[in-house]
Amino acid sequence: MKRALFAIFLGAASVPTQAAITVSDCVIREPAPGSDKTALYFSAVYQPNEETAALRLPNPESLFGAIVPELTDYTELHDMKHVDGVMTMHRIPQIPLKPKQSITLKPGGKHVMLFNLKKRPVAGEIYPVELLVAFDPEVKCNAVVKTSAQIKAGQ
Repeated sequence: MKRALFAIFLGAASVPTQAAITVSDCVIREPAPGSDKTALYFSAVYQPNEETAALRLPNPESLFGAIVPELTDYTELHDMKHVDGVMTMHRIPQIPLKPKQSITLKPGGKHVMLFNLKKRPVAGEIYPVELLVAFDPEVKCNAVVKTSAQIKAGQ
């Protein structure tokens, strides 16, 4: 009896659930020549599923950063703002994700900075990215490297 219950529990635990966060338009900017840093941009939507709803979360889901192991071991969330006609960039601890609302990380706004690049990403290459969020264990995307001109043109 115990073995049967354990098997049922394992079977239920291994049933894949739909991710609560979906990511699209995942892009890494090709860095300027000689630079060892660049930025990661994407859009994400948090759609609570049965698993996250059952948790009765006291706080909203949040994005805390990203991992791009082929390129760097060090990333930070940043936000850019215009202050007195000057563009300033500062580190932020997290980006709250509200249910059923999209966030877009983009040039001139919130983004993920990739520092101390292990190698220079070149336009056309693709790198796996894992987003660090509070309650969804595996949020991933494949980031395409694009030039600044391609990003600006929306290509």
